[in-house]
Amino acid sequence: MKPTPELLAYFGENQGKIQTFASLLKTTGIERGLIGSKEGDRIWQRHIANCIPITTIIPNGVRLADIGSGAGLPGVVIALARPDLKVTLIEPLQRRVDFLNQVIAELEIPIKVVRGRAEAVKMQFEVVTARAVAPLEKLIQSYRDWETDRKSTRLNSSHLKLSRMPSSA
Repeated sequence: MKPTPELLAYFGENQGKIQTFASLLKTTGIERGLIGSKEGDRIWQRHIANCIPITTIIPNGVRLADIGSGAGLPGVVIALARPDLKVTLIEPLQRRVDFLNQVIAELEIPIKVVRGRAEAVKMQFEVVTARAVAPLEKLIQSYRDWETDRKSTRLNSSHLKLSRMPSSA
């Protein structure tokens, strides 16, 4: 599937970069096992378009953490659609971090990658995203655990909103 003009419009001057990212997902992402082998034809519909709705409700200029970034979904898509945001990708696995760093270098985008588990990151963010990391209920409980002991909270969000994004089949 090719992207529709309406979908590409979300990326403004980054339309070429999102197309390059889609190509990287279809090739290198599959080769490295970051995207399933059957996902290549569904990159736009199932993965990139699925990340767009959240970009419409994030306040301008905030710091955003994407935990469990994997192949860069939704973090890279958000950064390309919303260049006003300060995006940090948090990923514990080195092979995924290597892919994310390759993507960032190739696309020349100002995203920070942190290797580690979210609860160990000593940074603050206004918005936190997660896709295919854990069931929503488990993410909510993790957030509550972090908030219970605020003095030792490492991943902190003053405006964290957890909501279930519709899944594409």
